[in-house]
Amino acid sequence: LREGRYNAVFHLVTAAEGAEEYYTLENNAVRTEAPELARSLDSMTLNAWVGHPSLKIFDNSTDFETKMQRVVEETARLVGLPTHLQKVTTKFLLKQEPDLSSFPKEVAFQ
Repeated sequence: LREGRYNAVFHLVTAAEGAEEYYTLENNAVRTEAPELARSLDSMTLNAWVGHPSLKIFDNSTDFETKMQRVVEETARLVGLPTHLQKVTTKFLLKQEPDLSSFPKEVAFQ
């Protein structure tokens, strides 16, 4: 059942393992586990899928944005889309400070 039901299994390792400084109960109302329990549950979940021919593990060796990019790239590869999708940040040198009062509310800026 484990090997034949899903084309792939993506396991995103908990922040409590390798990114402890970002694991907090303060910013997530549904997160109730202390880091130790989160690591234990994460390990048990991963162990349930060990042996699946297409188990992909996304650890915390990079920042969160890059972790998500790795997930997107692996998903694209899995379904046959081009990979190496890059998030492009464009910066401009302005001659003067812009009037932000007319800036679209739905666009994030810094």
